[in-house]
Amino acid sequence: MAEKEERTSRGITSYRPFRELSEMQDQINRLWDTMWGPRFWRPFRVAKDEWMPAADVYQKEGAVHVKVELPGLSEKDIEITVTEDTLTLSGERSEEKEIKEKDFYRCERSYGRFMRQIALPAGTDADKAKASFKDGVLEIELPLKETPKQKKIEVSAGG
Repeated sequence: MAEKEERTSRGITSYRPFRELSEMQDQINRLWDTMWGPRFWRPFRVAKDEWMPAADVYQKEGAVHVKVELPGLSEKDIEITVTEDTLTLSGERSEEKEIKEKDFYRCERSYGRFMRQIALPAGTDADKAKASFKDGVLEIELPLKETPKQKKIEVSAGG
């Protein structure tokens, strides 16, 4: 599959090797949307002006831990909501507007809004959740409620 070239005002050819794959994915998405509807098969669809941050979710020492990479953001750019069974992260990373004339050789950074929903296990204590943000990494700790200890009940004969 030959890559289409684009000429810039300076005669430099921009190299975008995945553009055709992205166009093909858009065409397939449109086909599936007409057949099944977008909600049927793409619950985690990311729109062109959105991006999806990478996340690690694990359980350790009686709590669910979530680490999310959010480079270029500050804590005021992030919104966190939590219910019994879902953690929702949202925010926006703005594109740098200071560059007046752009003649990019490569542009791979993503900008725009994001929203990430993470299913939580049963027993998560949303009221005791804690979050910290340092060096572009958001860390959230969601303690698990103590489950009652199992108690054996002796059965006696008679009434």
